[in-house]
Amino acid sequence: MLARGLLCRLAAEAPKTSTTDVAQLARLLQRSAISRNARSLPPAYALPRAVNTVFAEMRRPYATATATGSATEPTATVKKAVKKATAKKAAPKKTATRKKAAKKAAPKKKKTKAAAAKKTQKPKKVLTDEEKRKKLIKELKERALRQPVSKRSVAASDMFIRDALGGSEGRTTTRIGEVWAKFRALTPAEREHYNHLATEENAARAKQYKDWVHSHTAEEIRVANVARARLRRLFKAEQKKPPKNTAKIEDDRRVKKRTPFNNFYTERLASGDFKGIEAKEWLKLAWKEWKALTEAEQQKYETQA
Repeated sequence: MLARGLLCRLAAEAPKTSTTDVAQLARLLQRSAISRNARSLPPAYALPRAVNTVFAEMRRPYATATATGSATEPTATVKKAVKKATAKKAAPKKTATRKKAAKKAAPKKKKTKAAAAKKTQKPKKVLTDEEKRKKLIKELKERALRQPVSKRSVAASDMFIRDALGGSEGRTTTRIGEVWAKFRALTPAEREHYNHLATEENAARAKQYKDWVHSHTAEEIRVANVARARLRRLFKAEQKKPPKNTAKIEDDRRVKKRTPFNNFYTERLASGDFKGIEAKEWLKLAWKEWKALTEAEQQKYETQA
């Protein structure tokens, strides 16, 4: 009965055992049955103990292989891979995001002449005669330059009036008559004092004027004089008083070149033919004589210029 149960147990465990281990199983069973422990036990306990010993011996290779496989050290390649994976996980994520590369601006297409011609141009505003005049005057004034002081010299009366009306308030036109009366009543000593003040004022103005002229180039002064002369002609044609800063600028750096006609009338004046004749008249006579000369005769005076 006991032997039958053991055989059934062996039959149940047989599918788990490969056919190559059948001989080993028989040997183990025989060795276990005759072992010292089995001989010392009663027959009822000896056979089950032998079977258990056999099963233990059969399972030992699988357990040993499993334990050995789990305890096998990883290779160097596996260690490197594990280290890299650990380093990647441990490294903190970079918070700074890379700036996106600026996109290159696409090259602008060159406009062809045909495309430019297609664009409708705004019609220019047609200026009236008055608008043209104002525009011209504005341009001439810009070229004419503004001088800091006037070339006009002051007199003793100007200095007296300035002192008399310097601290007055309100309208001064009503007091001009009184001031003139006081100036006429000045003694010679008092008038001499104001003459001295006027002389000093004129000297200071002349220096300031010269410094202003020299602050510009000779060419700038020439252009300014041309613009001023044109302004004077424009206002004279309209019978209007020309504005300020239209008088000719005196520049001592500009050397006046004598013309052939200057040499001619200088020679005619030296002859004495124009004595007792007004300058306006003898200039007309000299001009007529000049125009009557041949080119060869005029060439003589050109070499003297």
